[in-house]
Amino acid sequence: MSLSFSFKLLLSLIFACMSALSLADRITQPIPIDSVSDITDNTSNNSAQISNKESSVSSNLIFARGVVLQVDQSNATIKINHDPIAALNWPRMTMPFRLKERSLATKIKEGDIVEFSLEKEASNYVIVKLSKQNSTGSSQ
Repeated sequence: MSLSFSFKLLLSLIFACMSALSLADRITQPIPIDSVSDITDNTSNNSAQISNKESSVSSNLIFARGVVLQVDQSNATIKINHDPIAALNWPRMTMPFRLKERSLATKIKEGDIVEFSLEKEASNYVIVKLSKQNSTGSSQ
């Protein structure tokens, strides 16, 4: 069976894009959020606070932490370099997320360390809760 030239070209372009994205992920050095905990003296208190938050919220939410790289309030999107998300089997990576409500990002800016909750909506995950963390790791 012979494939048409345009189909072969399309497959080549798809492969090239996937390879470039994979290479870009390896080149981009994620910011280790765990180092923030090393700065504080009360790391165990922070873990307990996070556990309490998780148990008090609906089980269909997925919790994560990360550093904000870009906020686009007009399009209700935010790009975050997040820690691994075990519930989704996602490694540490940088990716954009849609915000459920535009107002979630009103007090968030680039460089902020955030905790956020994801909810599955169709085939994507949407941020439904977003809170800025201060240098001691507690919510603001």
